[in-house]
Amino acid sequence: MNAKEAIEAIDDLVFAKQGRWLEEPEKIVLRSAWLDLDYKDIAENSLYDINLLQRRVAPKLWVLLTGILGNGEKITKKRLRGIVEKRILLADNEPAKWNEATAGLPTLVGNLPDVSNFYGRTSELATLKELIAQERCVAIVGAAGIGKSALVAKLVQALRMGSYEFNSFIWKSVSYRPLLTDLVADLLRIFAYSENQELDLPESIQARTSKLFDYLRSHRCLVILDSAESLLQGDRNTNSNAYGKEYAEYGTFFNRVVEEQHESCFLLTTREPFIDFNRLQKKGRPARTVKLEGLGKEGLEIFRLHGLTNEDKWGDLVQTYRGNPLSLKMLAEKIQNFFGGSVKDFLKFKTVLMTDVFQESLDELFEDKGRLTILEKQIMFHLAEELHQDSVNSIVLSELLKEIKERQQGEVTTSEILEAIESLYARSLIEQGKNDNKEVLLRLEPQVIKYICTYSLKSVQNVVYDFKSA
Repeated sequence: MNAKEAIEAIDDLVFAKQGRWLEEPEKIVLRSAWLDLDYKDIAENSLYDINLLQRRVAPKLWVLLTGILGNGEKITKKRLRGIVEKRILLADNEPAKWNEATAGLPTLVGNLPDVSNFYGRTSELATLKELIAQERCVAIVGAAGIGKSALVAKLVQALRMGSYEFNSFIWKSVSYRPLLTDLVADLLRIFAYSENQELDLPESIQARTSKLFDYLRSHRCLVILDSAESLLQGDRNTNSNAYGKEYAEYGTFFNRVVEEQHESCFLLTTREPFIDFNRLQKKGRPARTVKLEGLGKEGLEIFRLHGLTNEDKWGDLVQTYRGNPLSLKMLAEKIQNFFGGSVKDFLKFKTVLMTDVFQESLDELFEDKGRLTILEKQIMFHLAEELHQDSVNSIVLSELLKEIKERQQGEVTTSEILEAIESLYARSLIEQGKNDNKEVLLRLEPQVIKYICTYSLKSVQNVVYDFKSA
């Protein structure tokens, strides 16, 4: 077996196990190991720096391959060839025998998140089962850490164990922002590989997409695009195209997914709504958006799992953190580590903690020029300031409308403000309720208030209209 054949065989195995193909730098590292070349020698004939290959790519690759074909043996640069030859050549030189998954379309392509500690969501799972049977595009929208990916992973597990009929499941994170032509190419590779076909990849995106739809019609497939908000790159202050110029083709693509005849379904997890899905839904087309809220009493199980005390106070914490599973897990760990598990001792400090994921999500929204409109940021800043300074739980909508219109001196209409509030609610950044007089109330969850008033007050003030000077 020469180096090319070995790399191709390893590439096939990584795909079968991980649902992805090897990147070019990884293939270069494999070539150097197979031919027993120094990283310096192999880097001289490539476009990649030796430090990248040796210190960043290689260590992760050896860990990956140890888990896939090590069988108890640690894979290193020096040991790769011997282990691969022992594992593969003894199997009659047929890489397809490495894993049963290579014998046909895998039941699941890609890695599901760990859902060993999954709480509640019975009704949400039932709803999703119905929707993916009826719709061709479903978007699950929710805040960072709310459990979108975990919910879908649990759904896939349930479908694979039950009698629900999908020929295949493809899990693909799009957090790296692939262009449509690359995403479609990856999906075509998966289908071609599943049927032991040579990949015939058309040059044009139109031809690639048409070929993909041929597969979607012949295979009932559930395609999960995780972290799909990464595809929404448009500047919402200047352009109505949510995808932006470089990703505009996604709008046409998802429209085709909804409009063309097939029995497959695209299921997206996203922190931001896909407006075109909402429009198609209003027209009665098979597209749907589902907003995922936090856990209720199921969130108490997270505190029980971590052995916290003062159970009578757990419910208040679940409400403060809006039942966000990731936030509750982080909170429980810190209370256990720093307060010996005593919720009572933690509450004495009257503080709100925030996960890195939650903060990074808000950083992206407030620091990225086009993710929130200027008006949306103004509303968020005003609400946080009022709720923080006046120590109130909510603000009456009519009062907010009056204050913003006065401070904007007629430059913004009531309709524009209401649209901005609606958008913020869809993004789980603002909450709505009603008082006894049936007046609409607006509020922010404590983590959002803390972020605006503590972490990024200066940056937000630099971006938005300074109300104090108005």
